[in-house]
Amino acid sequence: MAGKKKPQMDSRQKELQELIELKKMQQAAAEHPEEQPHFEQEEKIVPKTFKEKWANYWYHYKGTTWVTVFVVILAAWFIKDIFFGPKYDITVTAATKYSFSAINSDINTILDEYVTEDYNGDGKMNTIYSEITVDYTGEEIDPQVNMLNMQKFMAVFSSGTDLVFIMDQDAYDNITSNTDGELFVDFSEIYTDQDIDIIQGDKIILNDTKFGKKLYLNNLDEDVFLCVRALGGTADPDKKKVQTAYQAGLDFVDNFLRDEYPDLFAD
Repeated sequence: MAGKKKPQMDSRQKELQELIELKKMQQAAAEHPEEQPHFEQEEKIVPKTFKEKWANYWYHYKGTTWVTVFVVILAAWFIKDIFFGPKYDITVTAATKYSFSAINSDINTILDEYVTEDYNGDGKMNTIYSEITVDYTGEEIDPQVNMLNMQKFMAVFSSGTDLVFIMDQDAYDNITSNTDGELFVDFSEIYTDQDIDIIQGDKIILNDTKFGKKLYLNNLDEDVFLCVRALGGTADPDKKKVQTAYQAGLDFVDNFLRDEYPDLFAD
């Protein structure tokens, strides 16, 4: 004879039974906490030795450390360059379509020969050569690079602190086309007692000079020349720094001509 089937518990009765069992377990845990299972908290690992501390630091802050080191080195480089870098007695800026520094990398050393006075008082007599490659015909240089260099040339010229320039005719014409008055020193009025054929008004033609031949200017079909800004053409002619730069430029030209024509300047 088959046994009687147990009545099945509906879902509500099952939920109620589970709730009753849970309440019993909570009550037993509250009455006998010592009998409940105890889980020990995981011990926090604290680095103790220098090696462990360094490994922990490097793991968490490696990226930050590298960024900090880079910023510090960059800042130190700027500080060194501004406050402890070499101070030059004169700046010679070339604005032509040619890259003379690619032909002769010793231009600074060559130009140093024409500086005979320590204008900035640092105990040295030296020049810095700055080259801006510009082509106003638009044929030789990449247009974007050419445009940037033209803007740079105008910015340097407008600053009024760099007064000695090496230029070709295109750069000269461009810089003087919108300027009234005397922009460059007229050397023909200074060296009236010497018959110097390379002086053409405010230009000193460099092509066939000893300096020009070192840069192979004598092979060019056009003139490359040296000019010095007139003091009245600068933005702030009364500023001592500008006056010193102006005198340094005149002395530079005089030393250049004396080296080129020693017989004409013999005492």
